[in-house]
Amino acid sequence: MLVPIMMGIAIRELKQIATDKKVILIAVLINFVLSPVVAYLWAELFFASLDPKFIAGWILKLTVPCSGMMVAWTGLSGGKTETALIVQVLSFLVAIAAIPFWLTVLAGKFVVIDFWFMAQQIFWIIILPMIVGIGAREGLIIPRYGKEVFNQDIKPFLPPLASIAMVFVIFIAVSGESELILQNLNLFWILAASVFIVYPLLFLISIFVARKSGLSYEYAIAIGFGTTAKNHGITLALTATTFGGLSVLPPSVVPMFQVLLMLGIWKLSPWVKRYFEKHGPPA
Repeated sequence: MLVPIMMGIAIRELKQIATDKKVILIAVLINFVLSPVVAYLWAELFFASLDPKFIAGWILKLTVPCSGMMVAWTGLSGGKTETALIVQVLSFLVAIAAIPFWLTVLAGKFVVIDFWFMAQQIFWIIILPMIVGIGAREGLIIPRYGKEVFNQDIKPFLPPLASIAMVFVIFIAVSGESELILQNLNLFWILAASVFIVYPLLFLISIFVARKSGLSYEYAIAIGFGTTAKNHGITLALTATTFGGLSVLPPSVVPMFQVLLMLGIWKLSPWVKRYFEKHGPPA
């Protein structure tokens, strides 16, 4: 599930950070400061009486950074895919330290967090697949077939392959907690309502901050998708191996709602672009 995601990460793209410093700063701050805090505040306001592991899964869902598809959504919406790719790569790297930190600080109020155990899981779930995925691409596939063949013939199949694998992982994770989940079916509607409020809020904040910072639409939409399209695979792997119980519900259920939201943002992107073109950068 995770190795195909990591195979699509191009570490060499990080050399372009110097040209997009403002974009990167905004994306990182929203992804790793605003998003976890919003998740925590939402849990405090509306989830306080719910299962603590469910709350931990919710906070983790909004702490884990962007999905592999955010680059594709950015491209479909006429944004800068190069910038989206940099945001994606850097977010995965920052997540290695940010996830155990925020889970300890925020989710620690609801469940017992073993910081070092969480750090070990980060190694197995993010760092090791990243090493294997990038190593396979740079050491085996590209030297043998070339970068052009990889980008045109192999890379497009990586997200679907990861998604197919994720379906099996979701099946296993949900099956293991099926009795508990059946006793809490109301959480599906709670999750749906929360996602359709919190995710658009994050997107609107991203677009607003981008425009106020003087960025063009192409950069703004890259930030918007980079901070709204959250990664399901990493979240599911972490909840299943770290918390268990109802913590697996957010990463298992939210994908169906997130896809609808991303489609909605894509459909609305022409209006967002016209707004930027009409008003221009703020004075």
